[in-house]
Amino acid sequence: MAGPFVIPIDFTQTSFTFSRRVIDCLTSSKDAAIKNIILFVLALSLTSSVFAQETASNPVYLGLGTGLDIPGSGWDPHYSLAGGANAFAGYTLDKNLAVQLDGDEWFFTGSGYSLYQFRLLAEAKYTFDGKGWQPYVLAGPGMVFQSLSPSGGSTSNFDGLVGAGVQFDLAPRTHLFVEAKLNFIMSQTTTFVDVPMNIGIWVGL
Repeated sequence: MAGPFVIPIDFTQTSFTFSRRVIDCLTSSKDAAIKNIILFVLALSLTSSVFAQETASNPVYLGLGTGLDIPGSGWDPHYSLAGGANAFAGYTLDKNLAVQLDGDEWFFTGSGYSLYQFRLLAEAKYTFDGKGWQPYVLAGPGMVFQSLSPSGGSTSNFDGLVGAGVQFDLAPRTHLFVEAKLNFIMSQTTTFVDVPMNIGIWVGL
């Protein structure tokens, strides 16, 4: 009678083959995980870079200031000094050149009279390069609207200015500025000259 049929099995070879497959599986899973992590990091870095670039390249800025205005030639001698404020919005064309819309309010008093002025000007501003602080020049035309008290009379005239100033870096997009301008109010009969001086802050959006 024949004995039982036995199939020889090489457990050493089987164990080695199984271990090799496990290692290959783990290795391929590890490679896939590493690839996914690398792709995620690259995507995150690219997104952050694009966001930072868009934030830093926003060309719009806003500013607010206050100061004094000294009347010059053509003015009634009773008006010696004015106080006021200005606000402006600008658009940077490149690292040096910008355009801005400037609105100024000034209050003059003297000899029982008071004069209110609102000036709206379109200005071009050129800023020179500098580290920590930058000088700049500006110029532009506009209009001035004024009312006189107690008579209640009001007029509007062409206006224009040239000026210069210095801005100091407080933060990457925040600056303190000090400036002086030579302003010309052009009426039908004469030209009034005054010197507004402002200090304030402007910030990039």
